[in-house]
Amino acid sequence: MLIGVLVYWQVYARESLTTDPANSLQSQRAQETPRGLILAGDGKTELARSVQEDDGFYARYYPEGPVYSHVVGYWSPRYGASGIEVAQTNNLSGTGEPETLDELMNEIQGGPEAGNDVELTLDPELQRLAYDQLASSTTGRGAAVAINPKNGEVLALTSYPSYDPNDIDETFPELSKDPNSGLLSRATQGLYPPGSTFKVITTAAALKAGVKPTDKFKDTGTYETPGYEVYNYRGRVYGNVTFTGALANSINAIFARIGYEYVGAEALGQMARDFGFGDTYEDFPLPIRPSSLGDLPPEQWYQGNVAQISFGQGPVTSNPFEMALVAATIANNGTMMEPRLVREVRSPDGAIVDKLTPRVHRNVVDKETAQTVNDMMQHVVTDVEVDALIPGVKVAGKTGTAEAPPDQLHSWFIAFAPADDPEIAVAVIVENGQEGYKAALPIARRMMETYLKSSGKLPEQPPSTQPAQPKGESTQPAQPKGESTQPAEPKNQSPQPAQPKGEVPFKLPFQNPFQNPGISPKGDPSKGPGG
Repeated sequence: MLIGVLVYWQVYARESLTTDPANSLQSQRAQETPRGLILAGDGKTELARSVQEDDGFYARYYPEGPVYSHVVGYWSPRYGASGIEVAQTNNLSGTGEPETLDELMNEIQGGPEAGNDVELTLDPELQRLAYDQLASSTTGRGAAVAINPKNGEVLALTSYPSYDPNDIDETFPELSKDPNSGLLSRATQGLYPPGSTFKVITTAAALKAGVKPTDKFKDTGTYETPGYEVYNYRGRVYGNVTFTGALANSINAIFARIGYEYVGAEALGQMARDFGFGDTYEDFPLPIRPSSLGDLPPEQWYQGNVAQISFGQGPVTSNPFEMALVAATIANNGTMMEPRLVREVRSPDGAIVDKLTPRVHRNVVDKETAQTVNDMMQHVVTDVEVDALIPGVKVAGKTGTAEAPPDQLHSWFIAFAPADDPEIAVAVIVENGQEGYKAALPIARRMMETYLKSSGKLPEQPPSTQPAQPKGESTQPAQPKGESTQPAEPKNQSPQPAQPKGEVPFKLPFQNPFQNPGISPKGDPSKGPGG
């Protein structure tokens, strides 16, 4: 029995024991030995490194500060760790099995076990651009995610406001009290009504149900449901339009009708789940708050409920991470690749310890359906949202203007380019940024243009984009461009917020590697604004 216990703790449970937050010996070792570097996708830009202080202990330093804080996280003897710092702690801390001969000899001799270096997939130029654009947006609150649709690599993941991980020991008490503070990653943990960006999912479900892009529908400006009446944005009436035209002009009444009469609740719910709604993406190194269709199963949805969900309102909520994957899936012919944030792990002497390879997460729709949605999303840009055009490149996209109480509008835009050979898919939200084309679209377009230019897919030329509007500038347009995302409202009732029932209270998604988990905050991702 004694031999069995020793074998268990020294062989089978060795890794979990050495990384256990309650292991005080490992807490001390973590400060006595340098952790590995965290690098951006260029393999050069340092995002985190260990610096030896006067007392001989090592502290973490973050050269890029708040630009990467929601990805890299922080490592603090006082408040624990988050982000990649905790997700890759076994590699970074050097507590895993020796991978090279030098590491083995060093362990035998009892020397300090320096951690491995972790290289991420983030593009430094794109990450900085997204951060700066969000910071200078109309409200200074939002998030952006960019993904390579072909291999699932996350090219940018940023949220604003942010925080400086170099000052976490001083600022954490105040930040942790505010659910809307910079600790909250709006990109992965915020939940918002997706508005008309959800129509991409409804479109895929409708095509699968037999609706054709050329099918014509007569729009009267409204769609009647028991207890609810769907209105087009600003009361517009479009008359006879094709299904493609309905997506381009984002006609609520037609999508409400298609969702209820042609698709149905169960098929619509299944399509959303296929695209990732309800998925926690357990293999992703950062905590992802799952997108939701509400508390009721589809078989219990009533007509008005289906109508609202069809254009991304009512109980449906999502975040930029999920909506970027929706765009990337359409771009990749209906196949969702496993989202990846870590590219490779290297030993201190430069040997590759682990190199992640692309893999399929899920086959969502067939290639023909995805290509048809792709074509329809191109018409959104060429026919209506022309500000998203990039000279010399085909762009597919969809705006969203999602209602959030009280009487506020979140600005959304999802897109990918080049549409005929996609290299980048993006999702951007600007909280309370008004119509989708006003705040989110310019940021997304600039991200796509910058990435394509740096990767050689776009000739060098002066940027065709205009910067995000400065704070304080009015966001109310004289006349919106075709966007029609005003949600249905109950007759004789006030609008219902999109927040799901039973919302969990604010909690921070971090683990403390230095204290007992029983006394350290740990658990569900924090509540996102607009959820």
